Amino acid sequence: MTVNNTSASLNLTLKRALGRTATAMAAAFAVAGTAQAQLTATPGYYIGGNVAQSHLKDDSPAGAETDRSDTGYKFYGGYQFTPNFALEAGYAGLGKFQAPSGDVKARGLYLDAVGTIPLAPQWSALGRVGVVDTEAKVSGTGLSVKDHDTGLKVGAGLQYDFSPTTALRGEWERYRVGMDSVRSNIDQYSLGVVVKF
Repeated sequence: MTVNNTSASLNLTLKRALGRTATAMAAAFAVAGTAQAQLTATPGYYIGGNVAQSHLKDDSPAGAETDRSDTGYKFYGGYQFTPNFALEAGYAGLGKFQAPSGDVKARGLYLDAVGTIPLAPQWSALGRVGVVDTEAKVSGTGLSVKDHDTGLKVGAGLQYDFSPTTALRGEWERYRVGMDSVRSNIDQYSLGVVVKF
């Protein structure tokens, strides 16, 4: 009788201990998940800057194709409304290129909707679509033409969060640019730092 009582008491103690351990583990995972969500996409303002490699692809009316590269950059700021959605505005220096018609220098102001999807701890994927107002200046043999245009802008990238306030961002973006009645694409591959507030 004493043995049976001791065995039942031991089983009850073990069940309670296992139950407490399971509860503690579930709470720890919940806290970790909440901390991760806050780390990757806490609502609030952010600013950033990227250094880029820009590639101009242009089909001229005469059939001469241009594909040139140059160093570019962008500065931006935005507001993260939810863990998965932000609005971002920025200025991009798209580079200076050599084309059959002369040198081409382009820059733009943009407004993007940015979607974020968590992939793994501290990693997230970015997708963006928006509009860009570009200025392209073509200069060659005594000729200088400046063209303004509004076009589509798309992009995708990855972000790694070092801390709740600092992240590293790598991106590909395509800017649609009008140059003297010719519409061209400028692809930008960039790497930069984001600071969150």
